[in-house]
Amino acid sequence: MLKLKTALLCLALPAFAAASRAQEDLSKLYSDAAAQWLDGRPEDAAGALKYVVYRSSDQALNAAALRDLAALFAEAGKNGEALAYLAKGEMLSPEDFHIHLEKGWNLLSLEKHQDARASFSKALTLTADQDLASQARFGLALAEEQLGGPAAAIEELRSVYTRYPYLLSPAAQLISANLERLKKRPHAVNFIKEALTYDQRNIQAELDLARLYEESDFQVPAWQTYYTLSDMDPEEPFFIEKEKKLRKYVKGRLDNLLYWGRMAWPAHKDPLPQAGAKVKVGLYADKHGVPSLITAFSFICAGEFTLIDTRLGEIATGRPGMQWSVTYDEMNRVYQIRDSMQSAAHTTTNSLRIVPKVPGTVILIKNPELPGVHGVNRGDREVSGELTALVREKGVWLINETRLENLVAPVTSRLADSSRLPEQLKAIAVTVRTRLERLSKLFVHESREYQLCDSVHCLAFPGVQAQSGPATAAADATRGETLQAAAGGLAPAHMHRACGGFTESGVSDGGRPLPRLTPFSLYAHTLSGPPPGLLCLSEDKTVSSDVYWTLLLNPKWIENRVNRIKKVGYVTAIVPLGRAHNGKIKALRVDGTAGSAVVEGADAIATVLGAGALRSTLFSIRPVYKGKYPRFFLLRGIGTGDGGGLCLLGAGGLAKTRGAKYRDILKHYFPLYKVGKAR
Repeated sequence: MLKLKTALLCLALPAFAAASRAQEDLSKLYSDAAAQWLDGRPEDAAGALKYVVYRSSDQALNAAALRDLAALFAEAGKNGEALAYLAKGEMLSPEDFHIHLEKGWNLLSLEKHQDARASFSKALTLTADQDLASQARFGLALAEEQLGGPAAAIEELRSVYTRYPYLLSPAAQLISANLERLKKRPHAVNFIKEALTYDQRNIQAELDLARLYEESDFQVPAWQTYYTLSDMDPEEPFFIEKEKKLRKYVKGRLDNLLYWGRMAWPAHKDPLPQAGAKVKVGLYADKHGVPSLITAFSFICAGEFTLIDTRLGEIATGRPGMQWSVTYDEMNRVYQIRDSMQSAAHTTTNSLRIVPKVPGTVILIKNPELPGVHGVNRGDREVSGELTALVREKGVWLINETRLENLVAPVTSRLADSSRLPEQLKAIAVTVRTRLERLSKLFVHESREYQLCDSVHCLAFPGVQAQSGPATAAADATRGETLQAAAGGLAPAHMHRACGGFTESGVSDGGRPLPRLTPFSLYAHTLSGPPPGLLCLSEDKTVSSDVYWTLLLNPKWIENRVNRIKKVGYVTAIVPLGRAHNGKIKALRVDGTAGSAVVEGADAIATVLGAGALRSTLFSIRPVYKGKYPRFFLLRGIGTGDGGGLCLLGAGGLAKTRGAKYRDILKHYFPLYKVGKAR
């Protein structure tokens, strides 16, 4: 009998080992599926996950694969298939919050609103986590729109709006839409403006505001908003037509009613310091770093100046505080220069130089005319040093020759917003100086007429009038200091608004660590708000959209942008194709009724989805359907900017909450570089 048992045991051991190997192979297959998904092959990943579900007897592995399949199918707009796998997942884990939340969203897209309401309500009973409960209530409000009407939806949304700061903007947006359905348009206008207050990059709220203004007969605000939209998306004919149609209601100079700053007189009376290297800056540059063609501008010099024709020599002198003008006469193809009395001072076809008698004297550029230009700040601005009007075809480029050091304080002020934290400002000033010095030596522009530009292509320079007292003090305190490598050379010195937890190089700002990346784990990661103690998170959580943001995007405008690239028809789904190790999307596939288009790269993705207003590429995306087509795409994202180098808001958090000095802040974000002065 003993020999028989021994023989049976010997037979069983190989079978057990084979089963174990098979199970191990399934675990590897599951890992391979995650890798395929990251590599931009969601269909291959789904096939592998289906096999795991079919073959695996491991309950935990099965549950994970089922959730990933549900996430992949929901993302692709295949809600029926997603629900089938969620039903299997519910059998394994009947009290799983995420299963019921996902059932709710998929049922909502299938317009099974009663069942969606039940699933969202069930999910609310399964968690005490405010992040997750608020997400469930947000979905419940969308179901209530169809079942109980707009008033019932507003009641659910009010709970989210008053208790959960990380959904303020989309909640306000939906409240506005439901108030409009109740024919309470003035209240709807107020709430859509609130949505923009909480997230200034909520382009859908901007679109809704323009429409509401026009429908409410607020013609001038409607024109202003459509102008803003046409500036963001200049290839969208609808915005251009609306702007032209509403222009007739505007009295006076159009530019004066827009968001560009206007100045009567120079803010700086005294010349700026003249220490450090000189650089040439191309002014009013576009996002590619090319100065805009200017057909007319005025200027006021804070001191005496000489006007020089670059071929003929000195042509006039001017006194301080007098406004002169330069205008291109297209009919005669000449440039007319008029003095403060509007008398003709000179006519030329040559470039002009405005040279202050005292170096560093400020020149105020006023009312520049940039016909046909979009996305460029046309505001008045002060520059110090010499100003050249460089003749181009049918206009001029404005080139400012100044001291690089005089750019540091105004750029620092702009990047720091209204912050007055000395150590944060010093850290920004050193980073700005480093980047400007590096760029000035790299020939990053096609033209050799200038080394730097005033747009985001280099670093946005709004003019020396923008520098604040604290930023000036920070620049002075760190004068000459840059980030340097041990072997010599300057750091790239990149900056971004908010990392959301981790920079591109992996520096932690107290963020919630990313889980092992799978379709479901990344999606679930975007459902949770930022953790307490996150350095780039403001104490005022109502302004947290830099760190954690949610957008509801109407597919109509995405369709228009994509169809300019490739005809896809009506958009049915937007599927991420490939993610980096940190979850950031590398490419998207836009599926439509007439075909598909692949959009690659952060800039292209931001342009297609948000006309350039998208905060980052770390986001999840889900379609929410009404009938055969998406009603909107729901994006949940983390961070603002590309995550490279210095986290501007994180630097403030280090200075404020930890009392860090600026060198410590810079060491935190740039561990491979040291602060030093050029010898």
